[in-house]
Amino acid sequence: MGTGPHFSLGGEAARVCGVMELEAVSDLDAMDATLCPSGHPNDPGQTECRLCRQPICQTAEVVSARPAVLGRLLFEDGTAIDVISKLAIGRAPTAGCESTDTLTVTGPQVSRRHLIVEAKGWQLYVRDCDSTNGTFLTRPGERGRRRLSADEAQPVLIGDSIHFGSRQARVVAART
Repeated sequence: MGTGPHFSLGGEAARVCGVMELEAVSDLDAMDATLCPSGHPNDPGQTECRLCRQPICQTAEVVSARPAVLGRLLFEDGTAIDVISKLAIGRAPTAGCESTDTLTVTGPQVSRRHLIVEAKGWQLYVRDCDSTNGTFLTRPGERGRRRLSADEAQPVLIGDSIHFGSRQARVVAART
């Protein structure tokens, strides 16, 4: 076996064109959204589009939209995962972490049930599943890594890096 990471996606997931994308679950609730001039759904309180940075008219009509992909996890080997709902990550992530989808990641110091990345409303969150070696968050402009408390959801932003075991995933904007 090679020494590189191994990824395996389970649940409502499929591998498409070299990018792992989680399929939308049909029972996901629609959310209020305002559309930018390019038609991207956004949190009604935003003044600019989270994807294309175009200004959003504050008098824009609020519409009902399916939850959008709020971010993508980009791993060090180029593997990309769109986060739509709740994604458990670890060597055997179904062993104890509640989730809609699972991502099996092998590597030194990766726990069986290491972390969860979840989209709630218009925000992404990361939560350590009481892993042995911890989950760390690095935010651009901040010095050092911040260790996450076990089972406490922390908001993550585009540009943040999530470190777990010997692995790292950067949170990037999803493709439009």
